[in-house]
Amino acid sequence: MSNDESLSVDTIEGAKCLLRLLNFKIFILLNIWDLILTQIDIVNCSLQSKNQTVDTASFMLKGLILSIINIRNNGFDISMKKAKPTAAFLSIPSQFQEKRSKIAKRHFDDSPNDEHILKAEQELKRECYLAIDSIISNFSWRYEQMNKVVSDFGFLNGNKLFNMKSEDVLKWSKDLAIKYSEDLNGFDLYSELECFKNQAQNLMGDFKSATPLELLKFIHKYSLKDVYLNIEIALRIFLTIPVTTATCERSFSKLKIIKNYLRYTTSQDRLTNMGIITVERELATKINFKNVIVEFATKKARKSANEHCYGSGNNCRGQSCSNVEPNTADNEVYDEAINDEIDETLDSSFLLNQPMHITLQEDEESEEEQ
Repeated sequence: MSNDESLSVDTIEGAKCLLRLLNFKIFILLNIWDLILTQIDIVNCSLQSKNQTVDTASFMLKGLILSIINIRNNGFDISMKKAKPTAAFLSIPSQFQEKRSKIAKRHFDDSPNDEHILKAEQELKRECYLAIDSIISNFSWRYEQMNKVVSDFGFLNGNKLFNMKSEDVLKWSKDLAIKYSEDLNGFDLYSELECFKNQAQNLMGDFKSATPLELLKFIHKYSLKDVYLNIEIALRIFLTIPVTTATCERSFSKLKIIKNYLRYTTSQDRLTNMGIITVERELATKINFKNVIVEFATKKARKSANEHCYGSGNNCRGQSCSNVEPNTADNEVYDEAINDEIDETLDSSFLLNQPMHITLQEDEESEEEQ
């Protein structure tokens, strides 16, 4: 682009300025970050899936840490080899520019300066190691926190239940019940697990390789929720622990869109309901609004039918009236009220969808007639 005369002068000058900023160091850093961010993006997309569990996420995070450690050990040399052809293509020297070292003045009583001055390549490698070590440290801390949760519920899978002794199951059950004392009972959980693993071995063909999600599906499939109540609660707690907070962050980012200056006086209940509709927009788009309108009109019509019964002078208070024959007069009044409410609701929804200029025109005509 810098030598293409068909382009404008501004484009050529911009390309030349960009070339002056590029050097061999930038190409090496681009290759290193490409290796790191590619590995992080793969794991990040997997962690945000709806069916992801904490135990699987901990294994994936452990694999990511090992991948970044491998990049730390070998990534710099690989990036340097990839950067040389790119630099040669752009006619940029594939060498590091050495900076002139500054010699500080020293007084007669100062100790001699024995600091080792690093070369440009060694300095760049040191900076890369510092950044990668920081990433590994953060991921390792997150893995440790996630692994603590996995260790608490680690016995709730087919392989562990099949191989664990009764004493170990009792110990794990009591430890888990201590942390979730309001939801679980340790002794009941132990007795349920002892009975559950014997039944599941006969009903499930692959009980040894069953995951916590498969065990929960098995309980609901055979309607064993009431029988194994503590197991079902423990599995639901484990499977509903969020792996990432990306969904929650998206929910908060929608708040400014929902509560704008036009809805500044919106009540908390309405704002909460609107937030739920926004977050669950996939489910909201499948709702049949005609059925919602009919249900709303039905509830309003029940109130109208009761008011009609009160106005007739009876003291039935909305219950079965002794002066009206069942399934005849009451049903007719109820059906008429439903139809009236549905018509009014549909008419109002139709008017709300009309353009504003039609309403203004009707108002002007009415004023002229008056």
